[in-house]
Amino acid sequence: MENKDGIVYLENGNLTIINPEGLGRYPRIKAGENVDIYIAGEKESKEVVVSQDVEDLIEFKINKVKRRKKLDIELTENKLKAYLIIEIIPEQRLVLKNTEAANQIKVETKSKEEIFPEVRKEEIIELLNFYNISYGIRHDYLNQILTQERNLSGKYLIAEGRKAEAGQNAEIIKSEEYKKKEENLFNVIDSIDKGEMICYKKKAVEGKIGINVFSERIPPPPVKDLELKAGKNVQLTKDGLKAVALEGGQPKLIRRRSTVEVHIYKQYIIKGDVDKYTGHIKYYGDLLVKGDVKDYFNVDVGNDLKVQGNIANAEVKTRGNLHVNNNIIASKLFIGNYLDREIVTALNKIIGSLENLKKGVEEILGEANKRKMDLNNFRTGRVLRLLIENKFPVLKKLILDVNDKINNSDQLKKYFKEITPYFNNMANIERITDERILYKFKNNLVEFIDLNLNQNGVLNIYAGYIQNSEINIGGSVIINRLGCYNSTIRAKKSIIVKSKSGFLKGGSYQAEEIVFAQEAGSKLSKTYFRVGEKIFIKKALGTLIIKSDKDSKIIEAGTKNINFKVNDFGQLVAVSNLPNINQYLLRDEEL
Repeated sequence: MENKDGIVYLENGNLTIINPEGLGRYPRIKAGENVDIYIAGEKESKEVVVSQDVEDLIEFKINKVKRRKKLDIELTENKLKAYLIIEIIPEQRLVLKNTEAANQIKVETKSKEEIFPEVRKEEIIELLNFYNISYGIRHDYLNQILTQERNLSGKYLIAEGRKAEAGQNAEIIKSEEYKKKEENLFNVIDSIDKGEMICYKKKAVEGKIGINVFSERIPPPPVKDLELKAGKNVQLTKDGLKAVALEGGQPKLIRRRSTVEVHIYKQYIIKGDVDKYTGHIKYYGDLLVKGDVKDYFNVDVGNDLKVQGNIANAEVKTRGNLHVNNNIIASKLFIGNYLDREIVTALNKIIGSLENLKKGVEEILGEANKRKMDLNNFRTGRVLRLLIENKFPVLKKLILDVNDKINNSDQLKKYFKEITPYFNNMANIERITDERILYKFKNNLVEFIDLNLNQNGVLNIYAGYIQNSEINIGGSVIINRLGCYNSTIRAKKSIIVKSKSGFLKGGSYQAEEIVFAQEAGSKLSKTYFRVGEKIFIKKALGTLIIKSDKDSKIIEAGTKNINFKVNDFGQLVAVSNLPNINQYLLRDEEL
């Protein structure tokens, strides 16, 4: 006899069992979801083997699925949106599902009819009230949802607040006439005529208040205002919104925190060279030199200096930009108020120490007053010396060290010249009869840093080529053509060689923002870099030493795509994205 497995199947709710033949396997059945199997009244929880002998004893009990619903509210983190969450399980009328004939089957059900529980608007409103949601309820949308005859399970935006709208910061906008005339860097006439408008202020526009779904007000982000201030040869209109030139000259806009000062500097023109016929030049306004600045002659300018030729073997100081149409050779340049970061840090420490010294003096005198002691017996100098030697010993060293290092700031040297003698010998401190001399010194330092080092105006050197020179600048050095050879450049902002073959060969280069060049390094010596934010060099021609505050890298000749940024820990980290130098080339109209 042939061996043949038994089979079992369901059809229209009836179970049919056919026994096996020979050594074939008996059929098996197991219960699916919502179904229980009973044999002779006993519930079977596992798969069971069946035969025709028990066919009439097998019963199937279908479990009823009851309808259920759950309503809830989900809020976004900013409380601007509230979602209605509906979870519904309908009541189902189930029947047994037909199966194919097989040795093993699973007894399952199918839904013949679904009855959904009703979701009423009143209970949703009650839920919203429970959560204190009162603003932006979408009643029409809610009605639309509830009229649909279907399973309403889902997530619905049921209430929406109104975002606070950001306002517009105040802007200082240059007049069209100003923009048009400044396009020619080397114009030989005054940029702005007397009576012309230089710039105007576009007022800040306050943002609009928002409201969340709890009817709570959301304040807009504060807008930044700018105060327009009249500087030299400038007058403001009565409303303070327009700056008008009182004299013809070169405009200068200087951003300091929340103010923009507008100045007009008279322009002086030297039609030839600065040489033995002109002598050294010192001029407060703008200076335009149509020729060269010749060997061993000095130029000191209160604002911008424009040289159509070269600067060679000269010392140049400006408080504004320097534009050199050709080259800078073997010269010393002091542009703006550049100070090494170490000196700036030391100045801030001196300011902090002097503030604490003042508090110390006040505490001592206050305590003496409480004890009703005669303050006339307290020698100011003696009190100062005791405090400095015992509580602020670092102050003496800071003042003497900074005094030795400030060579390129006449104003700062003047402040230190007045105070340093007291600290050369601590016995001299006792000669101070009024401690306000120290507080005045502190206030002078605060003002110097605020007006000269913290100003946001852009200060640049533009040159074609630089060689064997020393440059200190409170802004950026931008080299338009060849590059720079064997020079020392210290820049508060950036050092950028714009040309496609531009180089930095030999020397030392320090920038608090970015150093950017196509090639760098020399076969004859190492080239040194110190960066505050980024450095990109396409190819190293010699050994490069790159440093940040907390890190240093040695780059060998031949290395390509040298691309580092300084992370939050002061470390040099390799990056793949090329820097966007345009963001470092913005001029001062970007206020």
